[in-house]
Amino acid sequence: MTHYLEKAKPVLKTLPGWKCDIRGIKNYDELPENCKNYVEFIEEQIGYPITMVSNGPGREDIIYRESKLSK
Repeated sequence: MTHYLEKAKPVLKTLPGWKCDIRGIKNYDELPENCKNYVEFIEEQIGYPITMVSNGPGREDIIYRESKLSK
């Protein structure tokens, strides 16, 4: 398996960001469009649904969502 890693090449994908504070948002649909695009891009890349998104340092700073992959 290690010999495969030696041949691996990193792939850098740059996505547009967002320049606003998302702390306090509790509904996924209220996030900036580029933020949602980022979450959905990661979800597609890993092939697994992302159902929780943290938007702050506290335990309660979690947005729960239904993934498009889980439908």
